[in-house]
Amino acid sequence: MARARTGPLHRFAAAEGAMAAIEFALVLPVLAALLIAGSQVVLYVNASRKVGQVARSISQMISQATPPANSTTATVNTTDLHFSYDATLVIFPYLMTDARRQGIAWYTDISINFAGIAFTPTTATCNDPTDQSACYLATVVWTSTGTSQPGGANYRPCVTPQLPASNTAAPNRATLPRSVYGPASLIVIDVVFTFTPTFAAKVLPPLRIARTAYVQPRYASLISYDTTGNDGIASKCPGY
Repeated sequence: MARARTGPLHRFAAAEGAMAAIEFALVLPVLAALLIAGSQVVLYVNASRKVGQVARSISQMISQATPPANSTTATVNTTDLHFSYDATLVIFPYLMTDARRQGIAWYTDISINFAGIAFTPTTATCNDPTDQSACYLATVVWTSTGTSQPGGANYRPCVTPQLPASNTAAPNRATLPRSVYGPASLIVIDVVFTFTPTFAAKVLPPLRIARTAYVQPRYASLISYDTTGNDGIASKCPGY
């Protein structure tokens, strides 16, 4: 008949096993929290990168508008804007998952705004070749007032001139970096996306991601908006 294992060595082994179980129970929640937090950081970083890519890609699409013969002004229309807007799903497919999780349409989960900016000289000379913001007035020629504006208006308003700001300032619908001022025009694409954590959403706050692309037209001195067939996605500003 086997003798019961009640010696000191057996009691020590049993105590060690119980201690290991307690340590594992204490450490497991911490490891799980780190794993979940790490996954959210990866999602956020990827979303930030994609939002910037959306702004750059759409600005490149719009900037390639070609003017007709005997003109230096090109135009884009409703179809062009919708096509570039819908290209967002190819660049940033996470939008579909995020919108489905919230029970909303994907195009209401992100704000994408287009604007054409014209620079008008206000003085004959500029003393600082690296900062010509004091020598030009930045006026919005057309703007996409009809796109979704989650979190508040993000489109660039007509009538009120854009104000010069530091080149390192955060994107703002009322300002332009000082370095973009000069004898040219701009296409400006503003993209805003609110990243909502998929885990612990009640504890972790949503994070606003805003990226803006500033691109000069490639083949024209100015890119305007053709209102023919306009469905309200954009509008021309007074005077243009």
